[in-house]
Amino acid sequence: MTVRIVVLLLFICAAVAFSDSAMPRCEKISTTLCQHLGYNTTMMPNFMGHEDQRDAASGLEVYKDLLNHNCSSFLRLFVCSVFIPLCSEHVPGAIPACRGLCEEVKRDCFATLQHARVGWPAELDCSKFPEPPNLCMQQPSEDDLKDVSSEHFHSFKNASQLCSPGSILGSNRMCLKKCDNNDTYSYGDKRVYSAWSMFWTFACLIITTFTLQTFLTQPKRFRWPARPILYLSFCGFIKAVVYLIRWIVGPFICLGATVLEKPTDSLGCTSVALLIVYLDVATTLWWTIFCFVWYLSAAKEWSTEALEKISARLHAFAWALSTIPLVFILITRDIRLDELTGFCEIFSIPLTIAQLCVAGVGCCLAAFTSVALKNVRRALMYEGRSPFKLERLILRLGIISLGICVCTCFSLICNFFENFYVTLLKISLQFLGAIISSSWVFSSKTFKNWNKVLRPKSCQKILTHLPSTKV
Repeated sequence: MTVRIVVLLLFICAAVAFSDSAMPRCEKISTTLCQHLGYNTTMMPNFMGHEDQRDAASGLEVYKDLLNHNCSSFLRLFVCSVFIPLCSEHVPGAIPACRGLCEEVKRDCFATLQHARVGWPAELDCSKFPEPPNLCMQQPSEDDLKDVSSEHFHSFKNASQLCSPGSILGSNRMCLKKCDNNDTYSYGDKRVYSAWSMFWTFACLIITTFTLQTFLTQPKRFRWPARPILYLSFCGFIKAVVYLIRWIVGPFICLGATVLEKPTDSLGCTSVALLIVYLDVATTLWWTIFCFVWYLSAAKEWSTEALEKISARLHAFAWALSTIPLVFILITRDIRLDELTGFCEIFSIPLTIAQLCVAGVGCCLAAFTSVALKNVRRALMYEGRSPFKLERLILRLGIISLGICVCTCFSLICNFFENFYVTLLKISLQFLGAIISSSWVFSSKTFKNWNKVLRPKSCQKILTHLPSTKV
């Protein structure tokens, strides 16, 4: 039994040693044409399928005439990167040239090739070469090429030098952006966005919290058709909480010190993106429902009890329908990283158009409701009854409906534009819509009821029995 175990262990060790020896390793460059380019080790097989440097040198003979023309400062570096590719101990595999380097050489040599009536080699098609953030050899500067024997020119002793200054090398041979990079947006832009978003976040959080708390203390005051205001405020409250969490914990698109390579690499970032889309769609639907139930109440003379009977269907319609876009987004994976906001964001043109159509229906219903209420006001005046309360309702409903309609439609239109100032406008419109809808509860009756809640009856009795003093 012991002998069998020893034999098995020896067999495993031999297999491991054989597998290690079979793995490609970095070797010193022996091809004269590709020496003194700033790196001195390569790996075979190369990107042309050559098994050793001797075969690669034979393949290079085909390009000798082109190399003699010296039509580009980067020509020798580029051709050698294909036949004698860079190898680094820090990277498990050969490192190809970047697509930008290929396109630069092709552009420089275009006139020479055209004069010689020769086309660009098909095996050097630039579309085959990777682009950052994939790890690749980027185009060096002209100053670096003046002394190709110096170590200053892409010595590649550290593989992270292959990445741009705002990136670092990841464990998967990818150049990953640093969280604090300012390539797309400047540090000042990010500071302005952070301050602007936090202002609207806290404003929305305070107002919506007051609205929800008012409903919890006085639920009988907000029956249908005013009940959708509660759900609009709820959506705004949850969204403000999400933005507050982002402000506390930092950008959701960051994993450690680097930006995510793909949004789907982080379950948290993807979940937040889906939650925000769900809230946006639900807000649009509840706005339309709000206009719909007021239209039924004003134009069709539906009572509160009749609206409450269909409330379950309206809830199912709004909350369930909001999940349908999430299914298509998960299938298409139409999620992207936004370095300015720090969120994984979803942009779908069909979804935005659908939301605009639904919001447009709501705006039309709001207009029909306004006409219907004016007809009711005219009928009251004809009967000799005072329309004062109805006029206050028309004014209140009109201001809130117009505010929500404008904020909803223009915030959706902002999705078609990618601009720093448009992003600031979009977030302010989204939170402003939630604030305007929550303002429904702001009335003298609300503050009187809160006064009763905050000041117990015993205190009120003491205050009323205190003797008044004349000065």
